[in-house]
Amino acid sequence: MFAPFDETKARQACQKMMEGLERDGCEWTGMFGALVCQDAAGNEVVLRAFSGSCEGSWNREGWAPPLFDEEKYKAAILPNDKKIHELSVVPESESPEQKAARDKERLALCNDTLKKIYSLYRFCCFDQKWRTFSDISREKLLPTGTGDCSAPKLLSHAFSLGLRPISLAEFYWGKPNTRLVPKTFYPPCDEKCALILPAILGLKIIYRDQNILVVEKPSGLLSVPGRGPDKQDCVVTRAQKLFPQMIKQPSVHRLDMDTSGLMVLAFDEASHRALNAQFENRQVKKNYIAVLDGVVKEQEGRVELKHRVDLENRPRQILDDVYGKLAVTEWKRLRVWTRRGAAGKERKATSVLFTPLTGRTHQLRVAAAFALGAPIVGDNLYGRDFGQEKDFYQDQKSRLLLHACDLSFAHPATGQEMSFHSEPDFAY
Repeated sequence: MFAPFDETKARQACQKMMEGLERDGCEWTGMFGALVCQDAAGNEVVLRAFSGSCEGSWNREGWAPPLFDEEKYKAAILPNDKKIHELSVVPESESPEQKAARDKERLALCNDTLKKIYSLYRFCCFDQKWRTFSDISREKLLPTGTGDCSAPKLLSHAFSLGLRPISLAEFYWGKPNTRLVPKTFYPPCDEKCALILPAILGLKIIYRDQNILVVEKPSGLLSVPGRGPDKQDCVVTRAQKLFPQMIKQPSVHRLDMDTSGLMVLAFDEASHRALNAQFENRQVKKNYIAVLDGVVKEQEGRVELKHRVDLENRPRQILDDVYGKLAVTEWKRLRVWTRRGAAGKERKATSVLFTPLTGRTHQLRVAAAFALGAPIVGDNLYGRDFGQEKDFYQDQKSRLLLHACDLSFAHPATGQEMSFHSEPDFAY
């Protein structure tokens, strides 16, 4: 995953750590990390962490603690440990059937232990609220060692102390292997950290430099602050909490609260003006993936509709050839498939790639419902009344299946073409 913070200061701290490890003759193999933070008074604080346990110890003075109680961790391992070790021994003259049964039993015990262990993890997140794996991940069974890397330890420890992270870096120490080189810096790993760091930070950071920040907005989160104290949590406020140097109004576009996907924010006024000009001049390229409820027979097309807000039913849009604003969308059918719901019920669905050429409110939702005749799944404004078929959706995760998957623009400072892609968290 992309390094969420600038690494400069943290790398300097890591260099000192390497000197200390060299001096102490440390033979442990693993990742070490440093997180440079600021306290409420603006003083810099350096936190250190190692991945997993170091030389048999999870807790060491002067290092970020593990994300669980060590005694409870040991107690969770104990019940299945002896049997797992017994099943790891290969008996002589074991038949293929016996081996398969032994492997199956061993795997079941390992997974049972892993579930017990992961129930012990607690993460302090960006809002200083403590969360569990079940709160922050949809994965039923996370990879072994998730949450034991340096980055989640450091960030959780920093937030629990009320510190603001400003620089993070990690390096590999020990013997070289096929993937890692000693004393080399690496970003947080994709296989484990990428599953949990977005929840700890409050945002999934796709790219960051001194001018722009590209994030993946989750469904259900506002893009910008709304009216009232209950509508202040949004992409902008979370970004500004992580990066206080960001300007007051950094957004140049937004996504509906129910839509997920890519957004770009500006750190400075000049970048904001340059990006805003690109959006106004339609120089920014955007694609969205959507799952529509029903079958769209055509392969591709172009939708041109004039619509405006329904004054009696905000924020819903209605078609209006007189007062409506023109919305232009190109689309391409990806596939027609069958979605399965509660009690084995099935409904046909069409996956579509939308390319909006204008930026009207609910443009893609209106195009799907009124022009293609198949509303986006999860659309609570333009979806059909399915009558007896409503129970199909009762066991489904209720979200709009619309995701901003591609975003391309010229970098506001360098002019370099920047292109980003993001896969949705739903099947399409």
